[in-house]
Amino acid sequence: MRTIILIGTAAIMALALFNLSGCNDDPVDQSAPVIEVSDPVMNEIFAAGSSIPFKARFEDNMELGTYNIEIHDDFDGHSHGRIAARQTDPSLQKWYYDESFEIPEGKSVFDVDLENEIAIPENTLAGPYHFIVQAIDKAGNATAFDDDSSVELSVFISNTTQPQITITNLDAGELHLEEGVLFIVTGEASDATTGTYAGMHAIDVVLGPESEDDQHSHGGRIADENLIEASFEDEQLASLIVDGKIILDKVFEGIGFIPTKTQIDELIADELEHLSLKILVHDEQGNIAISLTPVHL
Repeated sequence: MRTIILIGTAAIMALALFNLSGCNDDPVDQSAPVIEVSDPVMNEIFAAGSSIPFKARFEDNMELGTYNIEIHDDFDGHSHGRIAARQTDPSLQKWYYDESFEIPEGKSVFDVDLENEIAIPENTLAGPYHFIVQAIDKAGNATAFDDDSSVELSVFISNTTQPQITITNLDAGELHLEEGVLFIVTGEASDATTGTYAGMHAIDVVLGPESEDDQHSHGGRIADENLIEASFEDEQLASLIVDGKIILDKVFEGIGFIPTKTQIDELIADELEHLSLKILVHDEQGNIAISLTPVHL
């Protein structure tokens, strides 16, 4: 009987020590928050003097802390360094925004809906900007770009002094791509600005997937690449300008893109029956105007 009592006492003591140790082992948060942004969307265009609405959901396995929104220009990425190398109109400025927001205590899920907080200055230089959202939880775990937990979107800012791009051969708001037929766009780009910074000095043309999110891996197929990537600058552009306007017909005749059967078949096989045509026009003020047009196969 004594032996049984000793064993039972030892077991009880061991169990008590185990429970005490377990009570001191609080769970450790090692996971960064998850971010889902529903507004803005990729390649959305906003006017200088307006606001960028922001809608998002933040989630964490334990407790959220703060989130940050940063907006900065991406002019070098779309201008091949031309903007940095030229004098631009000092009345217009590249926009930079960086603001952190506290998330209420005890929240593991938090929905954000900002309407007018992100105001675009009236004198913002038109062009492409990066819209970046990051978050940190209460334990200090932060989202990152290498694992795609931070969100980065491309948005465009427009203003009243940028070039105007007009396409005249749209069919129900779209352009069409046909096998063996020269892809042509008719219309013009013009700049109404007068004075020291009048005129345009470059045009870029890109035809590819509707957004960066559509560029999945297809094992090296044609759908992994843009079908058109063309730039005309200064002297090259001079032959495409008539009465101060860039003639789009001449631009696309110069590009001379005729889609092959292989290209069309692979795009359809990869479910990319809708593409996007980007036309970017650079003016002497430093603005980059953009036209985004859907292209149907």
